[in-house]
Amino acid sequence: MFKYLFLILVSLNAFAHDLKLTTDIYSNEEEIFYSHQGEGRFDSTLAMSIKYAPIKNLKTQLEAYLGKPLDFFKLWNESGEAHVTVVGPLEFYDVLKSKMTMTEIEKIADRYEIQNSHLMILGMGSAKRLVNGKEEETYFVIVDSSELREIRQQIFYEFTRRGGDRAAFDPTWFFPHITVGYTLRDFHESDGILKNLKYSLDKRFNLLFR
Repeated sequence: MFKYLFLILVSLNAFAHDLKLTTDIYSNEEEIFYSHQGEGRFDSTLAMSIKYAPIKNLKTQLEAYLGKPLDFFKLWNESGEAHVTVVGPLEFYDVLKSKMTMTEIEKIADRYEIQNSHLMILGMGSAKRLVNGKEEETYFVIVDSSELREIRQQIFYEFTRRGGDRAAFDPTWFFPHITVGYTLRDFHESDGILKNLKYSLDKRFNLLFR
């Protein structure tokens, strides 16, 4: 019940545009967990699968408000999908890979039941950057989850137990979100974007449940 109340509290803005999000966004226990592994620097990721229908509907509402279409991530599913990244590709390739395989990381996620993780919806986020002289945007739902943070903590414990540098991987440096869509491409921390309430909350929008 607290998670619903919290959403209402952070969303009260009389001058903002209402966006509706269905409550089944919380029901991800039956979603399939997918393994994302590869040899390249950007190929291996740990992610929690999220029910796509609520995010797709949210994207449609955003497009109507903005008056323009939004592109979306198609690499994992050409028709669209939703997820929360728990371990990013660079965290794995540049740091964790030296001591752990992605399969071993996925076993930790399975042990801590990643798909049963509870999400707290915090608000609608966005970020803008100039690309080739044109302002481009990305939109995302800002979330948090104590269970996903615990999975990162357990990965950290195993990494350091195997001799990994404690300073190389910070399990608390985590900005969970669900990407909804973007005008050109998604923006990441490498673009100077931190996707949390402090830096990315878009006050043009209220997120409301229905």
